[in-house]
Amino acid sequence: MTFLDETFVYPWALLGVLVVPLFWRPWLGSRSRAAIRFSGLSGFRTQASRWSSRARFIAPLCRSLAVMLLVVCIARPRKADEQTRIQTEGIAIQLVVDRSGSMENSDFFDEEGRKMTRLDAVKQVVKAFVAGDDAELEGRPDDLIGLTVFARYPDTECPPTTDHTHLLEALENVKVPSRHDREESLTAIGDALMQATERIRKIGRRLSDGDVFTIKSRVIVLLTDGDQTAGEFSPLDAAEVAASLGVKVYTIGATPETVKQRVGFSTRSVPAPIDEETLRQVAKRTGAKYFRATDTESLTRIYAEIDKLERTVIDEQRYEVYTELATHWISFGAVTFPPPLMVALAFLAIEAILVNTWFRRIP
Repeated sequence: MTFLDETFVYPWALLGVLVVPLFWRPWLGSRSRAAIRFSGLSGFRTQASRWSSRARFIAPLCRSLAVMLLVVCIARPRKADEQTRIQTEGIAIQLVVDRSGSMENSDFFDEEGRKMTRLDAVKQVVKAFVAGDDAELEGRPDDLIGLTVFARYPDTECPPTTDHTHLLEALENVKVPSRHDREESLTAIGDALMQATERIRKIGRRLSDGDVFTIKSRVIVLLTDGDQTAGEFSPLDAAEVAASLGVKVYTIGATPETVKQRVGFSTRSVPAPIDEETLRQVAKRTGAKYFRATDTESLTRIYAEIDKLERTVIDEQRYEVYTELATHWISFGAVTFPPPLMVALAFLAIEAILVNTWFRRIP
């Protein structure tokens, strides 16, 4: 595609400028004009120096410029403004994170082998799940992601949103209850799952038909390190509600294989207390999977697997919006010029005024 084809709708119309020299023929060929005979020129010699006699070329110049601009306007100059419309068929994800007292146990380890609490390990991996870590997790910038945390009671820290900066700030501020508040340190898995299901169900009400985001599927990622010790709803009842709404619930049990337990004056290793069977049934009833994370590395692998199972489809459409330059004001840096069509009409008006006043000729 040539430059002219890109800039003008009818580039062949520019050939019209070839008629411009015709407007100069009468002015240049003044000797062939009709004349009025006078007996002498003495009365005209004093007028020879008047500016009007020397500036008669202005009239054909105005007409020439007007015609050239009209030819350009007929060719329809335009400016293309490329725009992109992205239609996202994404995932609505509600992260449900346990913050009960046991999540403060320091039995997970970071990459350098230093101890960290279970909650800190979860924060680290969930952050990578949302924003990416340049390794196993790519991040999910195009998904609606929300956050529900729970201990004795569930709290929605962030509804599903694409504002992941706010989401990660909310995650960073999550803390376990005070050690002195035993009641608050209990675990209400069913209530948290029920609230998360309700939050993710309401997303459709906030999206209009013209929205560029279409919900492909609704997903809950539930992470806990124990079993249900409080709450009004059981995890399995909440799973039935989620399944009826088409919401998948991926469940993660985040505890080491064994934990230290004090017996008298000594300690011994015992299996970590976690209701894996219930978590497995919750995932199965909603068409999802259950995972067991025993350390930070396995927790990262689990979120990476969930990341691969639930992916977003992005349909990118590029299109061009054209501005008709013939009828629009044109800017070059800080200087703005009127539309070419307006300038052409102005030149024609000036030419008409001049030839009928100062530059009027007889005959």
